[in-house]
Amino acid sequence: MAVFSSGGVEIAYEVEGQGQPILLIHGFSATAEDNWVRTGWVQALTRARSKAITFDLRGHGASQKLYEPEDYDIGKMAGDALALLDHLGIEKADLMGFSMGAGIAMRLAAAHGHRFGKVVLAGMGGRALEPARPGNPIAEALEAADPSTVEDRSARAFRLYAEKLGQDLKAIAACAKERRRSGAREAAEAVGNEVLVIAGARDDLAGDPRVLAEIMPNARAEIIPGTDHMFALPNPMFKGAVMDFLTGWS
Repeated sequence: MAVFSSGGVEIAYEVEGQGQPILLIHGFSATAEDNWVRTGWVQALTRARSKAITFDLRGHGASQKLYEPEDYDIGKMAGDALALLDHLGIEKADLMGFSMGAGIAMRLAAAHGHRFGKVVLAGMGGRALEPARPGNPIAEALEAADPSTVEDRSARAFRLYAEKLGQDLKAIAACAKERRRSGAREAAEAVGNEVLVIAGARDDLAGDPRVLAEIMPNARAEIIPGTDHMFALPNPMFKGAVMDFLTGWS
């Protein structure tokens, strides 16, 4: 991967294909490779004559590791994405984020809508509008000496996933400690772009995408039957709905 500096933080990125650019933002504890390449998204987009721009979020994958929660403020993470477009000389791109990446994408579109065309918020729904719950089981799971002692199933799954990808658990835990839900409703209401909010019917982490789409000025929602959060991106129906939106609805 190539590397550029975003305010002094080294961010690793890849660009593939030619045509309409689309910026892809991966989820928490994931990497661009795992979310967008292994699941076939980059291949599908480049075949559709798009320029796929992927990058590893700060603290993730090949990007620089940071160890303070404030380093993962959503404004800073969104700033890295915008800085990448500037670095590449791209004035306007379509935008897609998954899970935490969808939250970052929503903040980007709210604050810099003129820089983006169509926006896909994947693996995201009504849960984004709920206040953060007490405690932080995911951070605790990432910092646990023995993952087998972690009782919260979802938190343990994130820990095992991060380990599988060879992530720096200390950096990922710092990211988990930064709460990003405050201001989500205001951001959603401020997005004027055409938006697709999409999640699996069994995605309890995202919640109902219709709840989020309903408060956005120009959004629609899609619910993909039979899939959950972890298996949404490789799902052919999920991919088909997004590709139809990117190439059609306006």
